[in-house]
Amino acid sequence: MKDLTSEKPRVLIADDDECIQIIFSFLLEQEGWEVKQARDGQEALDSVLKWQPNLLLMDYEMPKLTGAEVYQKLQLYGIKITVILISSYIDLEQLAASLGIIYYLHKPFDIPDFFKIIKFACKNLICKG
Repeated sequence: MKDLTSEKPRVLIADDDECIQIIFSFLLEQEGWEVKQARDGQEALDSVLKWQPNLLLMDYEMPKLTGAEVYQKLQLYGIKITVILISSYIDLEQLAASLGIIYYLHKPFDIPDFFKIIKFACKNLICKG
């Protein structure tokens, strides 16, 4: 994926909930991120392959492909990307761990929690760069 230190960082927001897309987009654009959105899992997969974002904020339950299916396909393609899994799933920590995803955000979320997880993920991105 792209190096965060050389250009504006890119984030793909993959969620079928338009309100979540709008909130995340607004918050991240204010922080200097370049943002694109995907409404379903297949669109998310296609966008990652074409656009190569630094970060993928992805809902677990989406039409066409679930967040797990998208992540597994990215792994099969050898795509290394930092993912934040988003869901209202009760045991989200265990779900994320079973997929090999380190970062997750439980819906509903607080804005400070959102920025906290973005900060942790960004530290990981910068170290990879």
